[in-house]
Amino acid sequence: MRSGVQGFVGAKLAEARQARGITSRKALADLMQRAPSTIIRWEDGETFPEPQALSELAATLNVPEDFFLTLRPGSPGPSFFRSFAGALKGERLVQQVRLAWLQDVTAVAEHYAYLPAVDIPDLLAGRHFKTLREDDFEGLAQIAREHWGIGLRPILDMIALMERIGVVVASEAMETNQLDGLSRWGSDGRPYVLLANDKQSYARRQFDAAHELAHLLLHREITEDEFEDNFKLIEDQAHRFASAFLLPSSQFCAEVDTAAIWELERLKARWRVSIKAQIMRLQRLNVLDRGAATKLYKIYSAKGYSSKGEPFDDVWPLQHPTLLSDIFKAIVDAGQISKPALCQDLPLFPHDVESLAGLPAGWLTMEAARVVALKTTAVSRSGKSEITGSNVVPLKR
Repeated sequence: MRSGVQGFVGAKLAEARQARGITSRKALADLMQRAPSTIIRWEDGETFPEPQALSELAATLNVPEDFFLTLRPGSPGPSFFRSFAGALKGERLVQQVRLAWLQDVTAVAEHYAYLPAVDIPDLLAGRHFKTLREDDFEGLAQIAREHWGIGLRPILDMIALMERIGVVVASEAMETNQLDGLSRWGSDGRPYVLLANDKQSYARRQFDAAHELAHLLLHREITEDEFEDNFKLIEDQAHRFASAFLLPSSQFCAEVDTAAIWELERLKARWRVSIKAQIMRLQRLNVLDRGAATKLYKIYSAKGYSSKGEPFDDVWPLQHPTLLSDIFKAIVDAGQISKPALCQDLPLFPHDVESLAGLPAGWLTMEAARVVALKTTAVSRSGKSEITGSNVVPLKR
């Protein structure tokens, strides 16, 4: 039997290293003042670290020691990146790991509470993504709208819709301008999406979320190699679907009269889609010819929308996922588990969980408020009956 901590998973070491932006094994070896060959043997599973070395690894990479002793079951699908071409490999690896960690945190939430059932229709019904044509996206988007009972109405909050249909969504600062978001089907059969908080606006987040939803709907069966080999085609398909999904052609076009910039500002308030995306949509639908679109883009730039932002961008608050934070707050508030016990169940340290779950910073380590039982009817000291207490909302056990 090899010496060292038995059950150490070398792949989890590589994962933690990548999550912290340490792109090479040598860089980690330098941080720990060890030989690069030692890190290589640990990651490749040839040797196991001794207990003291395991503690050093956990401290250096800021993860619990038992993180390295747990193997994640199953194999997830490929990760779909917006701005894949411009993003550095290290940046993509960091976010891929964060997406995997989101699945780990979700598993704990699902242990204590029911998550919405996954409701993602099979739009392609066996078709290969390369067979999709221009007109297909309009029909597929409408099928999805009808499936979810949206009809031709504007979608006011894509994040809320995705959480309702069983997609687990997180949003974090990715500290790069090259990534807007990524998505994939987890090894547990549930779809996951991670969106960037960097330089975001309400309308941009709407489109980014719709873009990732398109990948989950259209590209579930493709491999990592197919994604990299057909990146431009796959991204264009997701873009076309997102446009058709957010702005259904029959209703949107019926509301366009002059397509003047002021009218697109008004339509942005109704449809929650950026002016620039509306111009692109109208051109693709042949409502605007190339010359008319170019004229609008010039007006758009002259108004400073490219540099200073569009109308409403500084007014509408950025929408954030709430599913996981609602679950963790509910189970603690209901007394189902204490915060210290919850931290023991979670596979990561509090700061990572709080970021991925959308919890306030420090919430997991903050002392929980005392639960006080109130009488249903309050009687004053004079003996007169007062108003009753507030309603009690039952929680699932």
